[in-house]
Amino acid sequence: MRIGEKITWTPSAFEQEVSGQRENKMRKLRSVTGRIVYIHPARRYYMAEANVGNEIIRECFPINER
Repeated sequence: MRIGEKITWTPSAFEQEVSGQRENKMRKLRSVTGRIVYIHPARRYYMAEANVGNEIIRECFPINER
């Protein structure tokens, strides 16, 4: 894991939002692709950011390497 690495995730704000509007259509959770912008010095968590429309969203995730 390095700063600048691409990552795809479902933001916590989008957990209940699905792509597709019709019930008979296959639905899936909306995800975004962004990059890692920060890694905690003790490798406790990392921060990722992605462009969504005209905005930038950021979210932190724990690093489970223990």
